[in-house]
Amino acid sequence: MKKKDIVSREAERQFLALLRAGLWGGKADMACFPESGLPDWKGILYLGRSQAVLPLIYDGMLTLPEEMRLHGPALMRLIAYVDRIEGLNRELDEASAEISARLAAEGIRSVLLKGQGLAVLYRIPGHRQCGDIDLYVGEENYRKAADIIRKWPDAEEGSAEKEKHVGFRFHGMDLELHRHALSMPGIRMAKKYKAWEYTKLMGSGQRIRLGESLNAVPDSSENTGGVPDRKTVQIPSPQFDVFYTFCHAFFHFMISGLGLRQLCDVVMLLHRFHTEMDVREFSAWLQEYKLDREWKLFVCLMVRHLGLPAEEAPLYDSSFSGLSDQLLDTIFDDGNFGQYKSLPDYSRLPILLKKAGSLLNHHIIFWRRLKFSRRQTFRHYFHLWYIGLFAFIHEV
Repeated sequence: MKKKDIVSREAERQFLALLRAGLWGGKADMACFPESGLPDWKGILYLGRSQAVLPLIYDGMLTLPEEMRLHGPALMRLIAYVDRIEGLNRELDEASAEISARLAAEGIRSVLLKGQGLAVLYRIPGHRQCGDIDLYVGEENYRKAADIIRKWPDAEEGSAEKEKHVGFRFHGMDLELHRHALSMPGIRMAKKYKAWEYTKLMGSGQRIRLGESLNAVPDSSENTGGVPDRKTVQIPSPQFDVFYTFCHAFFHFMISGLGLRQLCDVVMLLHRFHTEMDVREFSAWLQEYKLDREWKLFVCLMVRHLGLPAEEAPLYDSSFSGLSDQLLDTIFDDGNFGQYKSLPDYSRLPILLKKAGSLLNHHIIFWRRLKFSRRQTFRHYFHLWYIGLFAFIHEV
């Protein structure tokens, strides 16, 4: 069943009201809800799942009058889901800190990307829907770190090695060990970005305690003989984290799709760190990598629909309002990582037809992206062909 058959415009408005309440802690905007009767819970919960923000919707629901909330089996299922996410967040926090500490003991500095390092920005860190562990060590230490992890008795091989990272399983959780944090489209641009990325990730940053609302601690050994304690991890410096998290979300949007969860991450970063940003320098970064117009489009959506105050949104431009509404519709249609988009399914066909079908779907996606960013659509289109040919040659 397609999203349009499940979700009404009323459900979208109610979903966004609950999401904003979950993010910011205030009461949901009752103007979005009927004066009598129940909210459109079927549509709201569908969007909560497809946008990977159900725990935040639960928090928003608690601000509604008792008679408007979920009840019975539906409420029990939602509570059970939130409990699972809280438990998984705790496990990922412990695993992330453990891995970072073990590598530090071997003389390898690592930086935690996205995930648990962003969860601490939320009112309730355990209510950010989580996934895997992404740990950056840089090109120089990449092979050494991978060999060290392979020797751990509680780790095993995971997903196949790719250009950016190699996968492991640690205590049943997915770990991606990164030599590069991001694949910038374009050969020349990618080469320049990788060197710049390394200086930003390895040259600065901050230490945080996972599982707690953000409270940066001094970047010191804390009396552990030069090795950070097992409760803290290194994350990127605030301004670079905003840039990187946005780029990661935007590139997923271009290739497949993204959920509002990823934009909530950027919102929380800006809310916490907007006063620490050098807007002129940040603007120069965006222009350097041809993302200045795209940033304005996405940040307009964050202000209009996710509740980010305009004064906390660098380079906010209200002229993008109309296009940002269309962008929101596309995000609603595609769902988290594009898993809900309406495209033909070729997964059961023979391998060659499957690959041809996948290529056709990518062309459809790029056609749909043209109205949002012509220049980035073409950059990602040619980058896709480059990656595809490289992978084909590697397989042969």
